[in-house]
Amino acid sequence: MFHHSSYLLSLFLVFTLFVASAQNSAKIMGRVLDEQNEPVPHAQVTLHRVHDGTVAKIITADSIGNFIFPNAPYGNYYVHIKNMTHEDFKTSQFILSEHVNAYDFGKIVLLQNNAYLSEVVINKRKQFIEQHQDKTIFNIENSALADGNSGLELLTKIPGISLDDNGTFSLKGKSGASIMINGKLTYLSADQLANLLRSTSSNDITKIEVMTNPNVKQDAAGTSGIINIVLKKGLKQGLNGAVSGNMGAGRGLHLGGSLDLNYRTEKVNIFGNYNQYFQNLEYYNSLTRYFYKDTQAEPETYSQQENKIQPKLRSNNFRVGMDFYLSSKQTLGFLVNGGFGKYPKYEPTTNHFRNYATKDLIWSASTITEGKERWEDMLYNINYNLKFNENGHELKVDFDMIDHYSKMDQTLNTKYSNENQNNIRPLSSRTGDIPSDSKVYVAKIDYTLPFNETFKLETGWKASHIRTENDLRYDTLLNESYVPDLSTSNHFIYKETIQAGYVNLSKTWSKFSTQVGLRAEHTSTDGNQITLNEHFSKDYLKFFPSAFLSYSINNNHKVQLSYSYRIERPSFWSLNPFRVYTDPFSYSEGNSKLDPAYEHSYEANYTLANKYIFTLNYADRSNVVNDIIGLDPTNKQITFERPENIGSFKNFGVSFMAPTQLFSWWTATHFANYYRNEYEIPQENELIKRSGNTLSLNTQNTFKLPKDWSVEIGGNYNSGLTIGLTNIKSYGLIYSGIQKSILSKKATIKLVVNDIFHTNNRRYETVSNAVRLIGKSNPDSRTAILSFNYRFGGSDNRAKERSTGSEDIKNRL
Repeated sequence: MFHHSSYLLSLFLVFTLFVASAQNSAKIMGRVLDEQNEPVPHAQVTLHRVHDGTVAKIITADSIGNFIFPNAPYGNYYVHIKNMTHEDFKTSQFILSEHVNAYDFGKIVLLQNNAYLSEVVINKRKQFIEQHQDKTIFNIENSALADGNSGLELLTKIPGISLDDNGTFSLKGKSGASIMINGKLTYLSADQLANLLRSTSSNDITKIEVMTNPNVKQDAAGTSGIINIVLKKGLKQGLNGAVSGNMGAGRGLHLGGSLDLNYRTEKVNIFGNYNQYFQNLEYYNSLTRYFYKDTQAEPETYSQQENKIQPKLRSNNFRVGMDFYLSSKQTLGFLVNGGFGKYPKYEPTTNHFRNYATKDLIWSASTITEGKERWEDMLYNINYNLKFNENGHELKVDFDMIDHYSKMDQTLNTKYSNENQNNIRPLSSRTGDIPSDSKVYVAKIDYTLPFNETFKLETGWKASHIRTENDLRYDTLLNESYVPDLSTSNHFIYKETIQAGYVNLSKTWSKFSTQVGLRAEHTSTDGNQITLNEHFSKDYLKFFPSAFLSYSINNNHKVQLSYSYRIERPSFWSLNPFRVYTDPFSYSEGNSKLDPAYEHSYEANYTLANKYIFTLNYADRSNVVNDIIGLDPTNKQITFERPENIGSFKNFGVSFMAPTQLFSWWTATHFANYYRNEYEIPQENELIKRSGNTLSLNTQNTFKLPKDWSVEIGGNYNSGLTIGLTNIKSYGLIYSGIQKSILSKKATIKLVVNDIFHTNNRRYETVSNAVRLIGKSNPDSRTAILSFNYRFGGSDNRAKERSTGSEDIKNRL
C-alpha cells in the first residue's frame, strides 16, 4: 500500500509542476521552408520581446523545418529566423494573452542567400575534442585517425586510455574501464574483446566517448569509467555507403575489408555493415620465476621460460537494422548485430628449471601448446522512441537478447630432458575442452521531461538477467591413454539478475549548470559448482549518487566539478573457478568468493578558450579486485594466477589536454597526465603498502600538404605504473602515416606505420610471499598497413544515433 501511495504522490507532484509551468503561457509554432517548398533543417529560431528587443528563448528547428515554443509567457513578441545559406527573416509583432494561447505562423519561406553561396564553400567539421559536463568526446570521423587503424590500435591512441597485456583497459591510471559499442557492452572476456576490436576498422567509427565520471543514467558498473565506441550508420538520404580495404604486414600478413550500405527515405532507414579481418600475428615472451621457501631472503630455485605465440585471427562481424519513422514523433527500430570467428594459436615454449645458488640445471621442458578457439555472437534488439514535442520531452524503450557461445580446444604436449638433452620423464600431455555459453536478456525504459528550457527531469528503469554456463573438461595422458582429470575439470552455472532505477535532475541558471542524480541497483546472484557440489548466492541493494556543477566565468573560462559513486562487479569469468593452463607450469583460475569493489570518484575541470582542459582527479576504491600469484599446493613448481579482493586503492592525478593549430596546415592534440597509485594490501599478519608515480604523454599531429596530401605523426609514452602487486616499466611508441584524397575527395588512400622503432615492449615484475615473476612481452606491434576507403551515394541528412539497453553486462562475460 505504501508503494502505491508513493507512486501516486510522485505522479501528482510531476503533474502539478507540469501544469504550473503551463499557466500564463502560450504555444508558438511554425515551419521553415525554402523557395522550392523544401524544408530548411536546423534553422535558428529566436523569440524576442518587443519592448526592448531582448531574447526570450532560442531553439533550433528540427530536420524537416518544424519549430515550437511550447510554454512562452504572455507578452508582446516577434520571431527572428537565421540560416547560413538563406537570408534572415523577421516576423511581424504579435501578442500572447489569455485570449490568444496559441500562435501558428504556418509556413515561413526563406530566400536563398545567393551572394553568400557564390563566395563561400561550406565544409562543416566537428572539433576533434568536445568537453561535456559528464564526458569527453573524440570525433574520430574525418580525423587523421579515421583510416588505417584497427579499433584496438585506435583506442591506445586516445589520450588517457591504456591497455595492458591481459586486455584490460585503464583510464588515467585506473584499471577496469568498461568498453561499450554503440552504448552496449560487448559481453566478452578480455581476450575476446581484444579480438573484436582488432577486427573493427577505424573507418567504421565516428566517435569515442570517454566518461571518467558517468552520470546515473549510465550503469553503475565500471569503477574507472566507461569508454563508448560509436559506429557509423544512416547519415544520408537515398542509397549510399562505403567500401574499404586494407592490407599490410607486421610479423605476418594482415588483410581486412568492410562494406557499409544504407538506404534512407522519409519513412524508413535500412542499414547494414559487414567486415572481415585476417591477421597472422607473432608474439615473444620471456619470464623468470623465482621460488622461495618459507621466509628465506633468497630464492631456492628459479625457472627461465621463453615462448613464441603464433595466433591467426579470422573474424567476421555484421550489423543489420531498420528504423521505421511511424510519424514525425515516433520511431520503431530493429537491430541484429553478430559476429563469428576463430583464433587458433600455436605456442612453442621452453622452460629451464635451475638451482638458484649453483645455477645448475635441474631439468628442461619443451612444450607445444595448440589452442583452437572459435566463437559466435548474436544480439537482437527492438527499440521504440516517442518524442512528445521538439522540446526534449521523450520516451525510449529497449529490449535486448544476447546469445554468446565460445569454445577452446587445447592440447599441451611436454618433453622433459636433462642438460645432456636426454629424456628423463615420460611425455606429459593434457587436453582441454573449454566451452562457454551465455545468454542475456535486458529491458530498459528512459523518460525525459523538460519542465522548461532550464530545468529537466530524467528517469528510467532497467532489468537484466544473465545466465552463463561453463563445462570445462581436462584429460591427461596416463599409460598411453587419456583419462579424465577430475581435479581440474569443472561444471559451473552462474545466474545474475539486476533491477535498476534512476532519477536525474539538471538545471541551468545564469552562468551555472548543475546535475544531480541517484541510481538504485538491486543485485541477486546464484552460482552452482556442479562438479564440486558447491553453491553460493548473494543479494544486495546499493545506491549510487552523482553530482555535477559547471560555472562559466565568461566565454573563455569554465569550471566543472563532478562526483560519482560506482561499483565494479567481478566478471563472470573471474567468478568461475575453472582453470585455464597457459603452459604445464602455470594456470589462471577464477574465484567464486569475490565481492564487488566500490569507488568514490571526484574530478575538477578547468576549460580555457573552449579547448584547453586542465583536470584534477581523486578516487578512493575499497575491496579492490586484482590478480595475485601463488604456488599450487600440490606442486610447488607450478604457479597460479587468481583474482582476489586485495585491499584498498587511491588514485591522485592531474592532466592537461591541448588541441592546437599553430598554422593552418598543422593541427595537433597533446595530452599529459601525472598520477599516483597507492595500494594497501593486507597479507597474513602485515599490511603491505605499494605506490608508484606515473607520467603519461600522448601527441597526435596532422600536417596538410598541397594537392590533398596529408601526413600524420604521433606517439605516446608511459613512465611505468603500479597496479596491485605488479610494477610495469616504461614503454611507448611512435607512429606515422601519409594520406591522399582521390576521386573528387570521395576516396582516400593511406599508409600507416605503427610502432616505428618497436619500443612498445612491456617489462614487469610481480611479487608475492612465495614467488616473484620478472617478465617481458614483445608484441607484434610494428606494422605497415595500406588502406583504401571509398564513399558513394546519398545526400547529407543526419540521422539519429541509437544505443540499446544492455550497457552494464557484456564486458563482464
